[in-house]
Amino acid sequence: MSNGSPVFLQNRFNFLAIVAVLFTTLFGWFNPNSWSIILLLACRLFYGNPLTNIRTAFANRIFLAFFIFFLIDAAGFLHTHDMVTQGKIVSKEATMVAISFVFCAGTFADNKSYRRLITIYSLLLLASSLYCLFIAWRHYQTSKDPYDLFYHALTAPISYNAVFFSVYVLFGIVFLLSRYGEPAIDFLPKWGRKVLRYALFVFFLGMMVMLSSRLMMVITPLIIINIIFRRFSYRKRKLALLIVGSLILIMVGVFGSSNNFISWRFGEIKEGQITVLKQKQFDSTTHFSSWDSRLLQWRYAIEILNAKNGWVFGVSPGDCQNLLDQKYIDAHMYVGDPAEGPNRHNRGYLGFNFHNQYIETLVQSGLVGLASLVAIFALLFAYARRSGVREAWFVMLTIAIWFLVEAPLTLQQGVFLFCFFPLLVVNMPRKAVPEPKDSAKIAIN
Repeated sequence: MSNGSPVFLQNRFNFLAIVAVLFTTLFGWFNPNSWSIILLLACRLFYGNPLTNIRTAFANRIFLAFFIFFLIDAAGFLHTHDMVTQGKIVSKEATMVAISFVFCAGTFADNKSYRRLITIYSLLLLASSLYCLFIAWRHYQTSKDPYDLFYHALTAPISYNAVFFSVYVLFGIVFLLSRYGEPAIDFLPKWGRKVLRYALFVFFLGMMVMLSSRLMMVITPLIIINIIFRRFSYRKRKLALLIVGSLILIMVGVFGSSNNFISWRFGEIKEGQITVLKQKQFDSTTHFSSWDSRLLQWRYAIEILNAKNGWVFGVSPGDCQNLLDQKYIDAHMYVGDPAEGPNRHNRGYLGFNFHNQYIETLVQSGLVGLASLVAIFALLFAYARRSGVREAWFVMLTIAIWFLVEAPLTLQQGVFLFCFFPLLVVNMPRKAVPEPKDSAKIAIN
């Protein structure tokens, strides 16, 4: 994606702008995050010749794909019944246009600045995780409830869905194990940077367990095993696989042989009952597992599309969740106490999306929107193949699979994740050029 233009991250202010975006994203400061993204967009636009930057971006098929996806959802203004919600959704999705412009308007990073960015990301991810652990531990000391240390309770201090945050942590692991993963901190000796690198790796693995995303806990060891086969010699590979395999077996044995949150998370899968698909109404006390509730939501998607003749252009992003909420109400599913009004604290299933981004996009924008989303993935995979960067495949496949069980584009952190990390890995410099010993810096030159 290079056009011979100045390297964006070599500029100090540009680097600070992207650090501000990462900081506000990882700590869940979403209003400052929006302003940070606007600042980053302005930095990219005016770094060099603005007209050249715009022409370069619009000549890039990935930017066009993100831009078209945004325009299709914005077209929902033409037929939505809820302009306020429509506006909020479109403003969130404007993030993908801004971030893709930053990457596609010129050369993004060189070896040195890319390594610094990976280091900053790893350290910010560490800080955010430690903050969550600190607050969770304080709650645990008061409640003595071990569940305060896991899953959504763990990431509540930064207003994050635990599954979303686990994807950020997984990508931190992928970056640490890449050729640019050694921390760019000049005051540490070579062995010190190596120790820090693998200490962060072990810490993030522990966070993956505590975040308790079943899908990510399955994907993570598969990625690590792939990296081991790719990077280590035969002798070292056997040792690494022995260590990783032993750790996995120990964890499975510990969590599988006792009553704990992790075993409950995996055991909950068996509680699903496919018979709910045949039911039209339920008692408000009916318990749904994560799987049968998804099957029910996907059934409602078909019913909504049929009732609203929305297969081609959808029902609009603004109306999508309202129509799904009405399905929950009509089915007598738990929606809190209606007497407390629309702003009640406990809303039950109200606000639960379709938990499948492909279906969410289909209902919002029809087959036109879904085709646009598929086109983005097709282009990203094509760039991954041409770039020769293995990490790009890890990131793209993880997101594509994740979209089957979650709808991340309904939230700002999900939109950012969808465009930032795929474009970051396909912009990874192909060859690491040896640098002087004093060049591995975290300071911004």
